[in-house]
Amino acid sequence: MASCENLIKMGIEPDCDDPVVAGIEANGVIMNRADVDPAATEFDDVRKNVVKTLALKGSAKAYPIYVPSPTPFNNTQTTFEVGTNRNTFTNDLAFAVLNNDPDVCEKVIDMLANGEFVVIFENKYKNVNKATTPGDSTFQIMGYYQGLRATTLENNKYSDETEGGWNVVLQETKVPKSALFYYDTDIETTRTAINSLLA
Repeated sequence: MASCENLIKMGIEPDCDDPVVAGIEANGVIMNRADVDPAATEFDDVRKNVVKTLALKGSAKAYPIYVPSPTPFNNTQTTFEVGTNRNTFTNDLAFAVLNNDPDVCEKVIDMLANGEFVVIFENKYKNVNKATTPGDSTFQIMGYYQGLRATTLENNKYSDETEGGWNVVLQETKVPKSALFYYDTDIETTRTAINSLLA
């Protein structure tokens, strides 16, 4: 008979040598969820919220997101949701598209309106002083389990935040894990693997 264990497995305390910091870096990567190959995606054997290899199908590629702002991806968050049979999480990923030309509207905004996506972003908190897996907090994935879908696509011509571009919020609901990280060996090895998705 199957049973799921829900027992806490470590102490709750701050890392005094490498304290957590807020924020996300300006660069991210977005891909169509349909292009992700789950059969070739490898999770860590021990830590089930760590992806070691994220693979795309065939000639599919990911695309860069660049938000040159003092607070890129502002209002990105994860929230706890109480369910009927089990509790889950909701991921909200927010960013600005600082463009509004015909190509951006056709190839990005119109596609965001109805598609499902996976995004990798880089936290400012890297956790680099960890003895065995330094930097494993650097890259985080949203959309892998349920897909990120648009909840907000706004073009305010006088917005100071978007400067006439687009305000985008993508949401993933009923996520079974509080966070999913991308990490293989170290930060640079993982960064190289992420960059290869853009090729």
